Amino acid sequence: MKRFFNNIADFIFGIWYYIGLFGIIYIYGSCVLIKAYFMRKSKGDEITDKYIRKVVGKFGRGTYNVIRTPVEIINKEKIPQNDNYVIVSNHQSYFDIPLILGFVYASGFLAKKELGNFPVVGKFMKDLGSILIDRNDPKSGAASLRKFAKSVKSGKIITIFPEGTRSLDGKVDEFKKGTLMVPYRYKANILPVTINGTLDISKRGTYIFKRSKNVSIKIHDIVNPENFASEGELREHLRSIISNDIKI
Repeated sequence: MKRFFNNIADFIFGIWYYIGLFGIIYIYGSCVLIKAYFMRKSKGDEITDKYIRKVVGKFGRGTYNVIRTPVEIINKEKIPQNDNYVIVSNHQSYFDIPLILGFVYASGFLAKKELGNFPVVGKFMKDLGSILIDRNDPKSGAASLRKFAKSVKSGKIITIFPEGTRSLDGKVDEFKKGTLMVPYRYKANILPVTINGTLDISKRGTYIFKRSKNVSIKIHDIVNPENFASEGELREHLRSIISNDIKI
């Protein structure tokens, strides 16, 4: 009987989440994009980009307010305020994205191209400087990596999930070979972060959402790629840092 009522509660919570998500993204988000369109024409790219990042940061924090889940930020003071860097994180759930947007930095993402096909969401991703990769087209993938390199060289902040997909059990899977080649080659500082608890909200392969009692994101010390002999060595070092703070 208890399990039955828990399932009912999860169902009601899921409906509440979808209603809140629709309102935030598709209604409010559309208004923001319209305002940004005219702002870009009148005030230029720099002011418009700052406005979009501010709104997206609020969206990230608002997502966790909608699902009534508190977030603990550990070592917040380690987030660079002015320096350029690449964020490297483990990947447990789609909720990792608003977590990073709202509590670390409203960055672009290195992500699969399908995410760019969603109305409103895709436009925000592009405005944030996200690089969308077609995993089935090697030529498109190479072009996306060149775009990523250009972004890194120009100082844009991008988030990478080197596992390539969401973890099934919360543990940190092997980092894909070559995922850190761009920041390694161009000596871009890397900010490792460890996410815990988002797996409890939404697991890979399901559209059912549950409230999590404990969601946290831990900020680690900046890592300088110049201290490593190869991309592989850098990759394993970052995976070790991130996985050491995973709580299963």
